[in-house]
Amino acid sequence: MTPSLAQDVRIIENFGGVEWSNHTQLHPLGLALTLICGAAVLAVPRRFAIWPFVLLACVVAPAQRLVVGGLDFNLVRIMVLFGFARVLMRSEFRDVRWFSVDYIIIAFAVVRTFTYTALHGTSAAFIFQAGQTFDAVGLYFLFRALIRRWDDVARTAAGFVVLSVPIAFAFLIENRTGRNAFAFFGGVPEITVIREDRMRCQGAFAHPIIAGCFWASVLPMIVALFWWGPVNRLLALVGAFCALAIVFLSASSTPVMGVIFGVVGGLLFFTRFWMKQILIGVVILLFGLHLSMKAPVWHLVSRITVAKGNTGYHRFLLIDNAIRHFNEWAALGTKSTAHWFWGGQDVTNQYVLEAVRGGFLALALFVATIWLCFAANGRTWRVWSKDAPRLYMSWALGVCLFVHCTNFIGVSYFGQGVFLWYLALAMTVSMWEHSRQVQQAAAFRAARRLQTGGSSLLGPAAGAGPFGMPPPRMGPGGPGGVR
Repeated sequence: MTPSLAQDVRIIENFGGVEWSNHTQLHPLGLALTLICGAAVLAVPRRFAIWPFVLLACVVAPAQRLVVGGLDFNLVRIMVLFGFARVLMRSEFRDVRWFSVDYIIIAFAVVRTFTYTALHGTSAAFIFQAGQTFDAVGLYFLFRALIRRWDDVARTAAGFVVLSVPIAFAFLIENRTGRNAFAFFGGVPEITVIREDRMRCQGAFAHPIIAGCFWASVLPMIVALFWWGPVNRLLALVGAFCALAIVFLSASSTPVMGVIFGVVGGLLFFTRFWMKQILIGVVILLFGLHLSMKAPVWHLVSRITVAKGNTGYHRFLLIDNAIRHFNEWAALGTKSTAHWFWGGQDVTNQYVLEAVRGGFLALALFVATIWLCFAANGRTWRVWSKDAPRLYMSWALGVCLFVHCTNFIGVSYFGQGVFLWYLALAMTVSMWEHSRQVQQAAAFRAARRLQTGGSSLLGPAAGAGPFGMPPPRMGPGGPGGVR
């Protein structure tokens, strides 16, 4: 393995200074849980098929893996194989309509694989990037097939709530004892890392920052459950408390900032019809600050401190040097960033990581994916403007994307972070697909009523939902909550 490729592997698979890649690390209980979850994926109704994935991601370290012929299969990748077996057997991908985001994600995966392999010129580089491509394309399209309706999104949020309780309890024990109970399965350090006299708890997650970012990113979706009936209201309160506890116990600044940006995104709901003007205003403000400040505007990243030991200046140097070394990475990326500045090999910025691995084209496709998902989300919540539960949940999905995008400034995702990112993208696109189908069906019925002399000119019937649709149920499983 080349030194630069080894650097990339360490970024993704380094836990407490021990590399777990390239050799089988599989605890019998971890294997048993994977087989149980895989069997559940094959057997349960589609509305619950996402739960085994969430369970495995939260309780088994990504370092748990089976190496076959030099190919690393961590347990989530094995679960993806179970998922696609289910989708193919039940033809659940048949009704999925493709949108521009789907094509761009495929293009992004192809470009990144080609550029990374061409840059390094080794079979090891191709195998490494092929694994990343499998994660991206496999997770995204599997979740596109499994999550089809608002009920599926609500049940996914409820699944996170159910798991947040034992995870928060385990984090509390780790904080009090300084020992990680999940180390029993391997793949995470047994002794909890301490920084600035604070325990950085991580549980089964790849890193404390990933643990905190994971729960900061699902928090908006959990909160949105509050409007889905009495039982779900209780779930939302419990889940929000547990998610915040996990973020706090991870003792990392990036997740805390994610929660803050999540609150900001939630408050922007009240100005949702002026988002374009707000975005233009923010761009103008940043441009004005850039002209008036002695340092570039991205230097503001170094001034944000919400936790002791914050490495904001390192993140500023990454952005600054990526801009200064544009010619170095623009074509195919670059083999190493260690020469940019002291500590530059630690690429804790997702945007910079996409640039140095895949060049300008890969970065452009990554940003285009985000842009189109926000556009799709904007159309989605407008469809449900008269349906409070779905309106709030659709806005929450947009806030989840916003939190991920702000997290990317302070961390490059690996482990469970990758799982959650593609889940967020898939839910956003699937809900736009569903909303568009509802809109088209309602428009078709309205046209039929006009042709037959109906009363559609007087507006929808009393008690009807948006576009004359039947009123929604109060909970994702019926009145009262999730079933």
